[in-house]
Parts: sequence; structure tokens; C-alpha cells
Amino acid sequence: MDALNNVKDVRELLVRKPFYEVTPKGYMKHGIIDREFSENEDPCMPADVLYRNIKTQQDFLREFYPSGHRICDPQQYPDIWKKNPETGLWCVQKIQRTAFAFQQVIWTKHVLHVTGNDIQFELAEGTEEGGEEKLQELLTKYRKGWLMHDMEIRFFEAVSAYMKVADCAIVGYFDGDGKFGTRTLSFDRGDTLFPRYDPLTGELIAFARKYVDYDEEGEERIEWIEAWDKDKFYRLKKDLSGGTAKNVVRKIASIFGASEYACVEEKRHGFPFIPVAYARNEDGPCWSAVQRNIEDYEEAFSYLCENNKAYAFPILTLTGEGDEIEIKGDTNGAAKTIMITDTNGRAEFLNGTDASNAFATQLNKSYDLIYELSFTVKPPELKSGDLPGVAIKLLYSPALEAAMNDAQRLQPFLDQLVRITKFGIGTENNCMASMVALPVNAWIESYIHQNDTELITNLATAVQNKFLSKQTASERNSKFSKNDEFTRIMREQKEEDQQDLLIDIQRQEAQVENNIEQEEALAKINNQQPGDDINTGRGKKGRPKRSDKAWDENGNYPGRNNWGKNLKK
Repeated sequence: MDALNNVKDVRELLVRKPFYEVTPKGYMKHGIIDREFSENEDPCMPADVLYRNIKTQQDFLREFYPSGHRICDPQQYPDIWKKNPETGLWCVQKIQRTAFAFQQVIWTKHVLHVTGNDIQFELAEGTEEGGEEKLQELLTKYRKGWLMHDMEIRFFEAVSAYMKVADCAIVGYFDGDGKFGTRTLSFDRGDTLFPRYDPLTGELIAFARKYVDYDEEGEERIEWIEAWDKDKFYRLKKDLSGGTAKNVVRKIASIFGASEYACVEEKRHGFPFIPVAYARNEDGPCWSAVQRNIEDYEEAFSYLCENNKAYAFPILTLTGEGDEIEIKGDTNGAAKTIMITDTNGRAEFLNGTDASNAFATQLNKSYDLIYELSFTVKPPELKSGDLPGVAIKLLYSPALEAAMNDAQRLQPFLDQLVRITKFGIGTENNCMASMVALPVNAWIESYIHQNDTELITNLATAVQNKFLSKQTASERNSKFSKNDEFTRIMREQKEEDQQDLLIDIQRQEAQVENNIEQEEALAKINNQQPGDDINTGRGKKGRPKRSDKAWDENGNYPGRNNWGKNLKK
């Protein structure tokens, strides 16, 4: 892509694979093998066409919000029309439509089980001896940059869109001051994403984002396209305003190959690769497997509400002859006065009918299957205190399994995100080469309800038995520890050792001074001496000499000797 303002390149770029919903058409209709006539022949695989319904991301949003559910569509579930026999006019009777936010419940639980814990980082195995301390400093700096640039928030926004509209992207950039930053792109934020891959390697070779500006009346005015390749960033613009004549001119121009877009900006993005991390779920949003179950449940519940409107409330019955019954009241409330002159007349209520057991079984079973088939766990009712970790994991096993599966799917997305942030953080801190080469292992730790006391006890036991290091235990206890927690521990330990050493030195000096004073006092008492000849432990006899002369065994020191005196003797 040398120039994205070329209409051919733009048209090729703005193409994306749609989402599908498989239909049962053609299921098991491939014929029967007759072995009597084909004993020596092996059948060939027949040609089979998989029929699929195309779904858009707009459909995903309609499923996500209860106001957009199918039960609320009068075309799918029409209202009841009745004809007034007296006037001949038709009137519409609105049916009960009940929609539930199952999709939002499933989405919330799936997102939080993936993003409930921070992203875990550690140095890859096999670091060179002697260089681990430097790598730890770089890792601490990278973790700090990850938090200061709100990457946990960006990751949460991306996973939220991934679970809701089935794709997401995070793009890195450098602003005018050279500061590194990131931004989340998703369809629910108004962006349509267009990735383009190399057909041989499967690597991302270009990426585009399309969005529209609206005027104060909510009409589309300008369509924007922002695109990235391995070197540059492009921004293209198309004017959507104007009347019919302008639209005709635009259509004719597109037919003859003229570009509808004008490139208004072209610059280098500052990365040696495409600074985009993109993820897509071909299966659709996280509730796709139970979407039909949710629609069936809403339909059944709406029928139950219609049944209750007709039969659930008591019905007033009156018995009497001719005009002998008079009722005062209104049709919207209870009768205020009933007058029956017929001696055989009476008034009574017929109790409303309850829903059948089959109806209740259908609703209850559908409700349970929606949660079970979507790997969503309803919080259990506990009758005791804290549960052990294994019991909690067994209770939330379906949710944990779904989160582990999502974590594996999102791992390539996370790896690309780490690559972008390492380059950006390293460039900001003037250590780009070292930061890019930092062997970081990042992974998603699925969130599960756990007993914190049990976790800390297990880590402490492992450290005491010396098959787990204090540094690893500090990293695994991510709920309470900071990014440089082990460095803090070592600094505190060093300060404590220095303080203990200083106290020991002060104690020894005080002990020596005390011993000297005791010896001096004892000498005065025993020998009535001034105490100047007391051995203090700092020399052979008496106090240390105040002169700097070093005497030898013959009574000599530099500059003086006794050889002449000794020879005369």
C-alpha cells in the first residue's frame, strides 16, 4: 500500500469478512451407500453446501439491548386485530411483550472472569547469569509504564467489545510531544474495523478504521477513514452532505474509478511495525450459543403474561332475570354497587386459573439451560462460612473453563499489545533497545472467587519448605503485592541489616568503654593507683601511645636506633 488515497487500494481495504449463523438446510441429505453394487469401490466425499445466515454487528447490539429483542418486533410477533361488530371499525389489541437482559448478565460475567485479575508479567526462563538484576529493573519499569498508561483499562475496554460485538482493536500512537498513548477501537464505540492479512503468512499488513461525524440533527456529514501500514498513518475524508445532484455526481465518479476519498493527512506513526492489536471471535458474541434459547424463553413468558391477563384475575358472575340486575361502577375497576331484585339471583366470583405445571416446567428448564449452556454460574446459596479453594473452583467450574478458553483465544492479541507497549514505553524512557529485547512472558490469569487466607497460607508453606522462592511467591500474590514488591522486600531487609549492624557496633563500643571504667575503678581500689597503666585491650600494655611512632622489639623507631649504645656495652 504505497498510497491509500488511490481508490483501488481503498476499495480493497474496506472489505471485511461477515459473521455467520449456520442453518440446518441440507443436514444429512447426502444419500445412502449401497454396498451390494459398490463392494470394490470406495465412495467419494460428496459436494456439500453449508447454508448460513449473515449476521451483522448491528444484530449483536440488537441482541444485547432488551429494547431491540425479536419479541419487541411487531413484524415477528404481530399484535391482535379485532373488528367492532357495532361500528365495523378495526382496532388493535397490544400483546404483552417481555424482554430480559440475559445477554447483559452473560456478558458481564464473561468479561469479569477474564479481566478480574491484572495481566501477569514475568521474565522468561533462561536469563543470563549476572544480568537478572538489570532485567528485573527493566521489568519493574515496564510494569510501571503499563499501569501509568492505563493499559489495564484499555484491555478491559477491548475485551468488553470482544464479548459484545465479536471484535476489537487497540492502537498505539505518539502525540505531538512524543508521548506514547493507546486507544481502544470497537464497533459499539462507532468504529467499523477492517483488518487486512497477508494470504501466505497470515500476518496483519494493513488496518483501517471507519467512522462518521454527525451534525446537530443526527444526520451523517463526513465519513472518515484512518489507516495504518508498517510505516505510515493515513487519514481520508469523504463528504456525505449535499442534495440529490451531489449524490449522483459522487455515484458517477465512483463508476468511472474516481476516488470518493481525499487524503487529508499522511505521516509516519513512529513504530517499525503496524501499531495495532486486533482480535476477532468468529463465533460471535459470548451469548451466541444461547441466543435462540433466550428468544424462546421470552416468547413463552410473554404468552404466560397474556394468559394471566385473561384468566389470572377473578371474574364476577351475576345470575338473575331480565332487567332485575343493576350495577354501578366502571369497566376498569371493581363494581361499587350491585342490586339484584330477583329472589333467585346471586353474584359471585370465579377464581382465576393458575398456570399449568407444564408451563412452569418449560420456563424453569429454559431459565436453567440459558445459564448452563452459556457457561454462566448463578451464585450458589451458602449455609456455612468460607469454603476451601477446591470447592469454590468446583462450584464455578463452568465459568472458569470458559474464561480459560477465552484467555487462550486472546493470547495472540495480548502478545501484540505487549509488543506495542514495550516499544512505546522504551521510547519514552530512552531505553527502547533494551525494553524491546526484554524477555517478558505475559498471560491472562482468569478470575475465580477464592479464599485469600488459603492462598497466602499455601504460598507461605511453599516458601518455608524451600521449593518456591520468595520472589515467585511475591509475584503470585498479585492481589496484595505491588509491581516492585520483591525489590521493596530486599530494600527493607537491607535497611534492617544495616540498622542491626549499627546497633551492634554501638553496643560493642559502649561495652568497651564500660570495661575500661570498671578496670580503672578496680585499680584505684586495690593498688591506690591513678589507673593510667591499666590494659585497655587496645595495646600490649597501658593505654595506646599518643605519638605516631612505631617501636620495634629493640626499642627503635624510624629516625632513631640504639645500636651505638648496645655496641658500647
